[in-house]
Amino acid sequence: MSEFEVWSVLTSFMISNAIYTAAIFFMVWVAFRAANQIAGDSSLLAKVLVTLFFAGIVFNGLTVSGNLMLNLESTALSLQMIGTDNPNALRFIAGYGGAGQPAFSLLSNPINVGWWSVITLMFLNTVWIKKA
Repeated sequence: MSEFEVWSVLTSFMISNAIYTAAIFFMVWVAFRAANQIAGDSSLLAKVLVTLFFAGIVFNGLTVSGNLMLNLESTALSLQMIGTDNPNALRFIAGYGGAGQPAFSLLSNPINVGWWSVITLMFLNTVWIKKA
């Protein structure tokens, strides 16, 4: 595989990743709309169902982030394996090239995990904490 092909595969993935990320952010908005609708004295079943819906969204968000990091690290490994001397590729390898074979992880990006944690706390506060 040539360097051009490696970059082309990464670019194709980044387009689909961006579309999926936009869909997840839309679903977060839907979940917060549902949370605002059931906030207060709604039934326990409604609160549990909306919370499970949101948990699925968080899982998908972490999956997208994990796939992003896996593909970035795999691209760095591919560029390293073809032995490129392109300065941009070498910077990319330095940024994302790790030791060994890349592996998928839901917790691969600590900043993203922190962001999802904050969003989850905001959501749980909206659904489960009674307003005075």
